[in-house]
Amino acid sequence: MIQQYSLNVQTEPHEGWLLEIGYVGTHGADLVRQRSFNQALSASANSPIRGVTTNSVANIPLRVPILGVPPDSLVEMESEGISRYNGLEASVTKGLGHGVQFLASYTFSKTLDTDGSDINSTSSGNALTLGDQNSPRQRWGRASFDRTHRFIFSTTWTLPSPSHGLRRAVLGNWFLAAIATIQSGSALTITDTNSTNVFGINEDRVQLSGTCSKSQLVNGGSVQSKLSGFFNRSCFTAPPIIGADGTGTAFGNSATGIVDGPGQANLDLALSKTVLVNWPMEKSSFQFRAEFFNTLNHPQFANPDTNFTSPTFGVISGTAVNARVGQLALRFAF
Repeated sequence: MIQQYSLNVQTEPHEGWLLEIGYVGTHGADLVRQRSFNQALSASANSPIRGVTTNSVANIPLRVPILGVPPDSLVEMESEGISRYNGLEASVTKGLGHGVQFLASYTFSKTLDTDGSDINSTSSGNALTLGDQNSPRQRWGRASFDRTHRFIFSTTWTLPSPSHGLRRAVLGNWFLAAIATIQSGSALTITDTNSTNVFGINEDRVQLSGTCSKSQLVNGGSVQSKLSGFFNRSCFTAPPIIGADGTGTAFGNSATGIVDGPGQANLDLALSKTVLVNWPMEKSSFQFRAEFFNTLNHPQFANPDTNFTSPTFGVISGTAVNARVGQLALRFAF
């Protein structure tokens, strides 16, 4: 079930201009998700499981609810997921006048959910949410597609044309279009592949070392300066050992979506010129068009490796947007 609600206020501060400010919210309940319900249980002297009174990696097969099935291999589809979205939206629109029109829009938002941000493949090939399969509250956090800030500016401009003569033929009928996008990075969940988890769930969130504040989880400086080390590795550690064998570990204590990935700033441009001709029939025209994507050739870096146990943890090895691309076109209309 999805509930949507919004409130929007509009005003015209000047003729041909529209200012809008609004709130948009959604609440999702009973969302379809999947988890393993055969996660090993916790045994104790007061609550033994099949005669087992301690927890260890070796006795995981004896502590699962259904014997003979690995803890991460019995997947259940259920309608128990929850999501919330709250967003402030503001925009300024200028209608076409003097050859110019534009739209500037800004969104300040937050998306939270229990399952959509941290799906991972287990060693058995199943897709499960990270960490404790029996604790949706522990998995509650920012969704992987959540971006706190997003600003879009788009405009079209018919350049002023001389009234007649050769200057009109050369300088007239030029048209410029532009789209600028500036947005903060998407929410990242730091994962940990842990083969010694005492409950048999290997895909987990990382354990925080407790020595860093939230602002210190990502190294300072520009993105270019931390391509080989986006995260502050000293802020993360192995989960605590809780097994009687001195090996079995607990689940990691970090939250979902605790840091932002690299932000993005991109500009696309299109420039065109139309030349009217009277051949082969009246009002025929040639249109020349040049388009440039990522016009400034500004690097738009992809998210880093978020697996703490990976040898490339924190390394950014790609880009989210291609390097500058230009294309030319000639169109004949008749």
